[in-house]
Amino acid sequence: MKESNQYFIYVGNAYPHKNLKRLIEAVMNVNKKVKENIELYIVSSRNVFTKRLEKLIDKLNARDYVKLLGFVPDEKLKILYKKSLAFVFPSISEGFGLPGLEAMNAQTLVACSDIPVFKEVYKDVPVYFNPFDINSISDSMKLILDMDPEAREKRIEKGLDLAKTYSWSKMAKETLDVYLSLLTN
Repeated sequence: MKESNQYFIYVGNAYPHKNLKRLIEAVMNVNKKVKENIELYIVSSRNVFTKRLEKLIDKLNARDYVKLLGFVPDEKLKILYKKSLAFVFPSISEGFGLPGLEAMNAQTLVACSDIPVFKEVYKDVPVYFNPFDINSISDSMKLILDMDPEAREKRIEKGLDLAKTYSWSKMAKETLDVYLSLLTN
């Protein structure tokens, strides 16, 4: 597959609450407003939901804009993140939002839904949008396309700093401490 010079990336499953239909429509909107082809790379393991997504892409005539990459190994994924315009996370609901932190850790700009969990976890780092409004999603993508390089770099650095505050080992230690405190009481 020939890589586009400019692309947004989504990484995660293709479940309905991930809101990928609106994201695809937003990418198509963006392409109506710009001269060059802006693509969306979707990294998602193959399953019944990605098969439905393939049908949707065909139905929307979005093959020129959307590339389903399937499973991508971590080494290559980090490169895809880094070279992307941004990781776009249009979910309607989430439990935590680990992919956004993964993107920030890979020094990638994040655009995501303005749902409470993302605002709590990601703070003021991402470009937020209304996940129910295709124009809001495409406007945030266009904002990223037009972003001043210095402002972009500052936001990426802020995201990297935020991602570093989350740690699996720290969480495991804190969880163990809670269990140990329950045993001693």
